[in-house]
Amino acid sequence: MDRAARKRPLRVLLEEDIASVLQNGDDSEDGLDFDDDSLEDPDFSPELETFEDNTSTLDIDVDSIIETLENNHESSVPSPPSLETASNDSQPSSAQSNQSKRTTTKPTKLNLRWKKKSLQLNTEQLRFKGNKNLGTELLELETPIQFFFYLFPQELIKMISEETNLYQVQNDPNSTFRVTEMDIRQFMGIVYLMSLIRLPRVTNHWTPILGTPIIQDTMPLNKFEKIRQTLHFNDNSKNLPMNDLGYDRIFKIRPVINSLNAAYKKVPLEEHLCVDEQMCSTKARNVLKRYNPQKPHKWGYKIYVLSGVSGYAYKTEIETGKENVTLPEEPDLGAASNVVMRLARMIPKHQNYQLYFDNYFTSLRLLEYLAKEGIHSLGTIRRNRIPDCKLLPEKVILKKPRGYSEEYVADLNGTDISNVAWKDNKIVTLASTFAGIQPETDVRRWDKQNSKYVSIKRPNVVGEYNRHMGGVDLIDSIMGIYKIQLRSKRWQIRLFYHYLDLTMANAWLLYKRVCKDKGQSCRLSSADFRLDVAVTLCKLGVKPSMSSRRSLENEIQAKKHKGPAQHAPPMA
Repeated sequence: MDRAARKRPLRVLLEEDIASVLQNGDDSEDGLDFDDDSLEDPDFSPELETFEDNTSTLDIDVDSIIETLENNHESSVPSPPSLETASNDSQPSSAQSNQSKRTTTKPTKLNLRWKKKSLQLNTEQLRFKGNKNLGTELLELETPIQFFFYLFPQELIKMISEETNLYQVQNDPNSTFRVTEMDIRQFMGIVYLMSLIRLPRVTNHWTPILGTPIIQDTMPLNKFEKIRQTLHFNDNSKNLPMNDLGYDRIFKIRPVINSLNAAYKKVPLEEHLCVDEQMCSTKARNVLKRYNPQKPHKWGYKIYVLSGVSGYAYKTEIETGKENVTLPEEPDLGAASNVVMRLARMIPKHQNYQLYFDNYFTSLRLLEYLAKEGIHSLGTIRRNRIPDCKLLPEKVILKKPRGYSEEYVADLNGTDISNVAWKDNKIVTLASTFAGIQPETDVRRWDKQNSKYVSIKRPNVVGEYNRHMGGVDLIDSIMGIYKIQLRSKRWQIRLFYHYLDLTMANAWLLYKRVCKDKGQSCRLSSADFRLDVAVTLCKLGVKPSMSSRRSLENEIQAKKHKGPAQHAPPMA
């Protein structure tokens, strides 16, 4: 037998081991299996034969091994167990077995025939069939604290107080420190006030000169610091070890996220929705920390958000790298596209909702899946995720005049997908299941060479994307104006502050939407709304003292006196 033929089974085994590491590994920081952009495409299937030429780097003397096998009678040596046998012996859970089957399934390669034509749907195909009207429960909300408690329920505050007391008992059974629901509400109110009143240190709010009177009257400094140290959201004794299959990296704050997501989705969805990334800024050392150079805060915890065009966030998901890929009845579209598929589960099917996302998430299989579910989708897309792309190369398009565009349409399993390239300052490539080039509109652009404004053609798909994609960026800007900047060494506390900001921004956006439906003007700005909620949280349930009652009575009596108010000059 030829020596090269004998070496092949060992190399095939090495290839299978390398492939299993690449498929099941979790070494990447952002939770993706591959770093290369082309490998994120579910349509891209790497050839295992590419590892065959690199086996020499493993420093294995294959020839000596084969000679040893020949001397010891090859038939008497037991064959190494296959990957399937090893997986059966270990008896993994059903979730792991489904995931392993899903990852080893090789997606079929797409053979698309792109035709140069324009994708246009009729009015009936685009007609929105969902219900976005606010119910009577929402229309009855009036005060800012009512909007806030609608999204941050009292049950969650009760749970936080109970878990904090439980942690205090587990940590120190002899401690007598306990917190109540009113203490948690006051703590949250103080945190909101500190985001409006910026001082160099937290302790400055309790100093005589720089101090904030309402914070001093609400809670002593020692009690505030003690709550910061012991604040907990889940029972640590129920947390699984890291080597367990069901280990949750965000176990310590999971109840808060689940409760808030359940409260956010009580608001009816808007017709135009988008999925984008959000960063909870931090530089703490944690496995959840990510780096995104395109964000204002480049280091932080990555959060995927499903929001409306108004900015309201309906659902969030923290990236841990260990999320469940898909449900058994859902396809595996790749790590990035699966995020959109999970967030889109709450969207009603076949109601003609429109969903937008950027090129990090977009793939043709994702567009096909959403179209089968009755959801129109649109997103920018990377060239290496378009099989058999017929668009002109970017070098050729750069030579075209500004405003040049071209479109190709392909049929993917009964779904028409449009692929459009448009030249503006840069080349933009988009894919959609409901919009194409037509109808084009005229837009103004500044011409640097001639120092004047010029009019160029813009495809319809670009206009749709620009109008409805900025929901997550909008709520980011609202949260960033009065952001809670308290530091903490515990990562779950930093995420809790972020979700407090997100809930406050959602409550204010919901307040604006209710006022609009009622035909009223929104009299409260974002700062006034936050201040009203913060003061109410600090004073809710607190009985006024005799001194405050007397001062209030004196103030009422002073207002009854006639005559203009006079300003007394200061003493010399």
